[in-house]
Amino acid sequence: MLSHLSIKNVALIDSLVIEFCEGFNVLTGETGAGKSIIVDAIGLLLGERADRELIQTGKDHAQVEGLFCLKYPEKVAPILEQYGIPMEDDGTLVLMRQLSRSGRNVCRINGQMVTLSILKEIGQYLVDIHGQHQHQSLLNPDYHIEILDRLGGDAIAALKHQVGNLYSQWKAVERQMEDLVKLERDGERMKDLLSYQINEIGAANLKVGEDVELLNERSLLQNAEKIMSVVHEAYDVLYSGRTTGASVFDQLAGIRDRFAEIAQFNDAFARIAQDIEDMYYQLEDIIDRIRNYRNGFDYDPGRLDEIESRLALIHSLKRKYGSTIEEILALKEKLEQQLLTIESSQEKLEQLRLQEHKIYSNLVEVCAELSRKRGEVAKAFEGQLVSQLKELGMEKTRFKVDISSPYIGNADEGRLKASVSNHITSQGFDSVEFLISPNPGEPLKPLAKIISGGEMSRVMLAFKTVLAEKDDIPTLIFDEIDTGISGRIASVVAEKINQLSRSHQIICITHLPQIAVMADKHYRIEKGIYHGRTVTQVHLLDDQERQMEIAKLIGGAEVSHIGLKHAQELIDAARKVKQAIN
Repeated sequence: MLSHLSIKNVALIDSLVIEFCEGFNVLTGETGAGKSIIVDAIGLLLGERADRELIQTGKDHAQVEGLFCLKYPEKVAPILEQYGIPMEDDGTLVLMRQLSRSGRNVCRINGQMVTLSILKEIGQYLVDIHGQHQHQSLLNPDYHIEILDRLGGDAIAALKHQVGNLYSQWKAVERQMEDLVKLERDGERMKDLLSYQINEIGAANLKVGEDVELLNERSLLQNAEKIMSVVHEAYDVLYSGRTTGASVFDQLAGIRDRFAEIAQFNDAFARIAQDIEDMYYQLEDIIDRIRNYRNGFDYDPGRLDEIESRLALIHSLKRKYGSTIEEILALKEKLEQQLLTIESSQEKLEQLRLQEHKIYSNLVEVCAELSRKRGEVAKAFEGQLVSQLKELGMEKTRFKVDISSPYIGNADEGRLKASVSNHITSQGFDSVEFLISPNPGEPLKPLAKIISGGEMSRVMLAFKTVLAEKDDIPTLIFDEIDTGISGRIASVVAEKINQLSRSHQIICITHLPQIAVMADKHYRIEKGIYHGRTVTQVHLLDDQERQMEIAKLIGGAEVSHIGLKHAQELIDAARKVKQAIN
């Protein structure tokens, strides 16, 4: 429910906080006092379009904030999780919207900034506003099939689940078939291209890391003269000593032998002798490696040409197929798979067609069963709603659930049209719209075509009464629901609203005492002059104040003793009715 509502700088409202109760909340007050401003403020909180004219004169911004207590958060929790919005442990949800004169909106949910569209997406699960000028969910034909299906309970829910699964499978197979048909259509051209690319890569006989090895070998061959000069010089200095007269190796051997002679005289000499011994063997190993490299080096100018040619081929393949040899070889595998798919596409397509036909047949069968079930629920719903409307003073009203299905004839005996696939969605193949004729002689029309605000409000109330057990929008706001009704009908409407408030939170703006006396909490909306400005305030009435307010609704501003007595009689009678309902 909407527990707390805070409004700042909205039209005549300077700063206002209202605490609503769970059941039936009534707002009364003179025309122009600001009752509709409160409803407009709630609409802003739910993501409705904003008019900058709502910002109070002289203020830069307006702000509305609402605290919602979610008894059953199942509908809202997945959406919050989708957008990364934290859910409070106590099930509370705080919505905030701020308007500025620049036109900028600031929206927050549980302190996290969100877009206006997210605020609206969440809001549609929290509050339904019913009034002559507000958007109403029941006027949207896209919503009608959902209402009808909820009335069908578990039976329709199970069928819809089957339809949804089969529909997803059907569409997935269709997409595969479309891809294969397109592949087959371009198959010959693609086969030639793929074969050429596969053969070109395969003929190169690439090996991973080959390009790095070739670059290293090319670098050695290009610098062969310098390399061999260094190698020969090193070998001569370290071992042969042809140019130096005495090699490093021979001189180190001599020093080693001399230190071995004196090692017995001092530990330091012994350690030096050992280190020289180690150096001697390390140098011997280095000389062996230099000798092996010198003897094994074979400079072949033709080999350099081979390397350049191979590197050019690899570079060419990289430009076409990938930046590395690994990518080129991976692409080759992919191309081979594509070629295999093309070559076997006809066989695969036939398999998919058989699979698609089987799934589609099952889907149509379940859709037909779902359609028949909807027809049964629709007939029962039509009777229930007409009965409610009669009690609300619309005795001559006709109501019909128009279910459009791709049948030739009726759903029980007719046959499906050949083009039924064009009608199937994840909801089945039905389209549903509620039609109504409030007055005799008028044709059935969509709900949105109803002009009278009084008729609209009573129709909505009838809907909500029938849907009370199935409807999961917890808070209902009725703005001026008493338009065009009085007397006995007003009392019936009041009882209906009170009964509805047992399962929903109701916030109702009314001018009728019959409705006001049924409330669990009664608020008076009034405006006054404060510091030279006209502002709207809300006051929660106690028992004595409520009696006075009811008396004003009965007889006008001048309240007499008889008016007060009549008001108390209405309050006492309402209390008995509520006790009986409870």
